Amino acid sequence: MQRIILFTNVNSLQKHWEDALFGSYNRIHISHEMKLLKYLSQNSSSINILLDELSVTNIQKLLDELKVYSHASVLLFHSSPEVHHASTLIQVNIKGYEHSYLNKINLLQMLESVESGKNWLFAELTNYIINKYIQSSSQNEPEFVKKLTLKEKEIALMLADGLSNKEIAEVKKNALSTVKGHIKHIFEKAGVSDRVSLALMFK
Repeated sequence: MQRIILFTNVNSLQKHWEDALFGSYNRIHISHEMKLLKYLSQNSSSINILLDELSVTNIQKLLDELKVYSHASVLLFHSSPEVHHASTLIQVNIKGYEHSYLNKINLLQMLESVESGKNWLFAELTNYIINKYIQSSSQNEPEFVKKLTLKEKEIALMLADGLSNKEIAEVKKNALSTVKGHIKHIFEKAGVSDRVSLALMFK
């Protein structure tokens, strides 16, 4: 069973994570920053870290220290995630940012997404990044846009507006599977695997 580090000193959050991940992961609870760094330095196999931001003294400093451990994927959590603060932290190579008490189904989906090489950010942050980096820079379209068909470009612009797959399907009057196919082609032509990475190409 794959190991996962639960970093928090909040008992209710630890229990929430333990219950959500029971039977899916071998859970390792760590609540001290030095112990976390020591564990990572002594264990080089791939591992995810669920990191409670409120349990950290200086989040920017700890994220900088974690950069050297390429085998560790950091998923950051906050009980009240805020877009402007979160947007400064995603530049520090975190793989996910979410609400601390994310429900079990979404938490497992988040982990599955990160393990497949994608990023996972709470919806408001995803929309903020897309709007900030795509809409504000529409005059400086990246090179890959020239490879898109007219329909793909329309869908890419809808992604830029933060529309979900379902919303795009409703607007375009297409089946959801058709929209997913178009998005897959857009990502392939852009050389990315998720919406946030697409947005950052417009930065």
